[in-house]
Amino acid sequence: MRLIFERPGVDRTALSTAVKRTNAAISNIVNELIQANLIVEGQATHAVVQPGRRRVGLKIHPPGGYVLGVSAIATNSSIVLADIGGQRIEEVKFVPDRLDDPVKTLEQIHHLSRDVLKRNKVPDHRVFGVGFAVAGYLSREGKGLERAPYLGWPKFDLKSSLTKLFDMPVAIENVNRCIALAETRFGGLANVDDLVLIRSALGLGGAVMVGGELLRGEQNLGGDLGHVLAEPKGHICSCGKRGCLNTVASGWAVMMKMGITKQSYGTINQFRWHNAQLEKLLGDNTFVAEKAHKVLVEAGTALARHLMPSLQILNPETVCLTGPLGRHPSYANAFHQGLIELGFSAKITLATEAEIVTPSMASAYLALSNLVYSPNFSFDQEPDAIFNEKVVSF
Repeated sequence: MRLIFERPGVDRTALSTAVKRTNAAISNIVNELIQANLIVEGQATHAVVQPGRRRVGLKIHPPGGYVLGVSAIATNSSIVLADIGGQRIEEVKFVPDRLDDPVKTLEQIHHLSRDVLKRNKVPDHRVFGVGFAVAGYLSREGKGLERAPYLGWPKFDLKSSLTKLFDMPVAIENVNRCIALAETRFGGLANVDDLVLIRSALGLGGAVMVGGELLRGEQNLGGDLGHVLAEPKGHICSCGKRGCLNTVASGWAVMMKMGITKQSYGTINQFRWHNAQLEKLLGDNTFVAEKAHKVLVEAGTALARHLMPSLQILNPETVCLTGPLGRHPSYANAFHQGLIELGFSAKITLATEAEIVTPSMASAYLALSNLVYSPNFSFDQEPDAIFNEKVVSF
């Protein structure tokens, strides 16, 4: 499935060569996928010039299956229904009624997801799984939620809770890592193996990819850029420590310097108030131009200066800056210019110049990558007017 998705028009012979299976074995699998309505035949990518039977190309049939993507972020949670071609069918943005209560929030997410499937007339057996992007960090085995200060959630087995609630396969990941994975597998940074992604909003988040794989670290906290020590005698961060990068280069740091706030956020309500003020500041072009341009430049420059040592160590192919603050030209341009002046020579991708995958779509891409275009994909097909009952698995 992954090969057919990545190489539309690939034929059976090319698949056989790529996966080192016999033509007969590949033909059997392909025929099952066609009967399951997951792929369709068409013209081969490369025409055959020698005499003989013309090769038939294969491509994904998007309406053959769907995934749900959920992004659980303190400021803009959403649910996405996407087809297996990666196209968004519907997106529902919502504010959880009780964000600080994970049980009630997950129940609300499940209820809204059922509504989305019902509106779009998608049968359960055509939904292949749920991707869940969370504003928090997971346990080393990737199942339990270890830390989610912006959500106010305690430690618990997030994956088991979601699997039980949805009764289907679930993939979960930190939201910033989701964006990095989506960009390098489905987005504009496809085929980039070494990436540092920074998501700049009220706080700073990040993800690091090395050799095409996420850098997780011993405690699965790799890429937590916002809490890198920047100024030992600086302000108190939301984490309780002093002088984190968040205190000099984030949206909160900008508002602190603007005099909009004098203290960090310790509760969900405080976080939302701070975030609303940041949105207002960034959306008021006249206000920003007159009073905040200098502060935004200082914050963007500080981000470049404090990250440069880490970038020199990691030696990435590309650095990507995104997020609500990362999309502001004053901040983004200062970050870019700061890196250039410090001698950084790799590619710099800015959300002000390129379309970066959103957290909501990143969660859907997580489901596609980990649950559909995966060796573990298994499709239990139910009988109906179109399909025959059977199991397709590889």
